[in-house]
Amino acid sequence: MNSALKLSIIITSSALIFNFIFSILLYFSNNNKNSLLKKIVEFFITIPIFLPPSVIGYILIIFLGRNSFVGQFFNKIFNFKFLFTVQGAIIAAIVVSLPIIYQTVKVSFDSIDKAYIETALCLGVSKFNMLWHIYLPLSYSKILSGFILGIGRAFGEFGATILIAGNIPGKTQTLPLALYSAIESGDYLLANKILFILLSFSGLFLGLYIFFSKKES
Repeated sequence: MNSALKLSIIITSSALIFNFIFSILLYFSNNNKNSLLKKIVEFFITIPIFLPPSVIGYILIIFLGRNSFVGQFFNKIFNFKFLFTVQGAIIAAIVVSLPIIYQTVKVSFDSIDKAYIETALCLGVSKFNMLWHIYLPLSYSKILSGFILGIGRAFGEFGATILIAGNIPGKTQTLPLALYSAIESGDYLLANKILFILLSFSGLFLGLYIFFSKKES
């Protein structure tokens, strides 16, 4: 159970860091919001919200499996496989939580008063300084509330993870997968302990979300 909890935290943290950086880079990648390429990327980023987790897991197997182009490339060049690895679980967490994180960043940044942005542009402020001194300070409450939802989604991921990473104790077994295994094996004492931990984390995430939502309003 301890290894499953540790793995869940590692996977969630890794997904959060990647999604945060990727979302910012995508937001600033093209000033033209009506860019066709950007709309296509946003479409594929957002569509996992409307797909069952098992479908997402199967799609990841198709694109990252041993017979796929990407899977064969990484296997031949780096002798690395995505299936049944922690990296595969991290990718699953990234895919399911990225729509929440990106839309949060996009909406938060778009809601900033344009007068600040235009003033900074007139003064020749770089994009990095604008991000650090304007975008993030003026939207951090909205971003944090959205990130907490993304964390909750990644932390509780099950369907996509079990398909691409499997349910290997001590290797790819996250806390939700450990709960599934405990119930399947009839170890209800362990299942209840895991349930308590999951409920505790869920309550913590919900409390933080309410706090930052109120702070935002």
